[in-house]
Amino acid sequence: MTSFHLWLVLFSSFCLFLRAEEEGTCSWDGVKDPNLKEMVYDVGDGPQTFLAYVEPPITSFYGGSAKQPRGTTKVHPEFEGFGGKFINMSNRPVRLYWESSPGGYMSPMGLLEPFSADGTGTFPTHRFFLVPEGANPKTGRLIEFVMGEYPENLYVYDPYLVEGDDEATEVNLQRELDDEERTSYDQWAKTLLFNEQYFNFTGRSYLVGYPKKATNHFMWRADFFGQEHWVTSRETHFDRLPPFKEMKSVTATGEERILTDDQPRNLQEYRVQDSTILNMTLRVLSCAPRVFEIKNFLSPEEVRHILEIAGGLDLHESLTGSRGDRIEDEPSTIQKTRTSFNSWVGREESDIIDAIYRRSADLIRIPEALLRYRGKTEHPYMPSRGTIAEQLQLVHYGPSQEYTAHHDFGYSAIYDERQSARFLTLLLYLNEGMEGGETAFPRWANAETFEKLKVKPELGKAVLF
Repeated sequence: MTSFHLWLVLFSSFCLFLRAEEEGTCSWDGVKDPNLKEMVYDVGDGPQTFLAYVEPPITSFYGGSAKQPRGTTKVHPEFEGFGGKFINMSNRPVRLYWESSPGGYMSPMGLLEPFSADGTGTFPTHRFFLVPEGANPKTGRLIEFVMGEYPENLYVYDPYLVEGDDEATEVNLQRELDDEERTSYDQWAKTLLFNEQYFNFTGRSYLVGYPKKATNHFMWRADFFGQEHWVTSRETHFDRLPPFKEMKSVTATGEERILTDDQPRNLQEYRVQDSTILNMTLRVLSCAPRVFEIKNFLSPEEVRHILEIAGGLDLHESLTGSRGDRIEDEPSTIQKTRTSFNSWVGREESDIIDAIYRRSADLIRIPEALLRYRGKTEHPYMPSRGTIAEQLQLVHYGPSQEYTAHHDFGYSAIYDERQSARFLTLLLYLNEGMEGGETAFPRWANAETFEKLKVKPELGKAVLF
């Protein structure tokens, strides 16, 4: 049996936004995550502070659970893959290649522009190398990388650096770079210096650029396995579908889309009667990374509506990788990362899809207006009026199809002040009862098993991570 999934991906930015608390709308107590620790660092501008997440002892993940771990140390996962980030600190574009073995098959991965970075999923002992754009990959190699083990994520090409000789390095920089290029180089140098101190403090690599302001988007805490949170939404379930003639696209824009608390919801007469509030429960499946399941997020009729829409969509082979000339997700010689078929479902497709977006906004506790095009008076502090979320992505997996282990985040440009990146993913299951089809988290932190955490598809269930 095949499976259908629906993905909502939210991008983060350092928007200056704090949502006002509404009494009785959720279980969040406002207490700061105790695992956010103040880190003091210095990248040449004097001591500064930064709030960094420090993973607590693994036994704390069992603190509220009746099930105690067999051991007291974190199990090393069977899956050894991780995200490798490649940084080009030169003023020339370079090509990244993957190599099957020394002198073996070479596969082009993508172009790294001057002072840019990008990455790919990889494994220990994987081999990569850089060549100047247009050069022969057999004879023009600039540097080779052999992947280490996680958390050794960063791999740097710096042709100006003379190890142990700051004066010689400075001579190279003054000779080769103009003022604008030197600014980019220095920003990367600060990022790498910050990474050293961040790594020593947290045990992880710093995968974005310095400085990066923290997002103010909310994320639920995941203190221990089985922990539960609740949040309410006025976007109650549809328990029957409107006649076809009433299923129209949403044409209102901007402020016309606002629904106040005392207004009925769109197509209210087709929702569960005598119910004005939907209570959603989030249950922690994993603490690191944070993974929550929300059962019955969609009603069966809402699932049916989405699948009816899917019947009219043209599903294409799913693609991976970044935009433009950035590195692709997989070399052509390695087994394809993604073999599913997908399409996109816009929020304005129908009032039911719009309601799902609004319910999602309530679940993740951000204004629904941030998930659509906004009017001039709606959150004018935002740098643009566009949505901070991708369209819903409808994904169909047939027998033997899969999306192998990957990261949902990307790598922003060093000069991008906002450095927006994928902040969270909300995955919705549209069917159940198939063999396989689980969503796996292969590197989840636990003290019991080296195997993957697998989330079983259930009709209407949501997974937030």
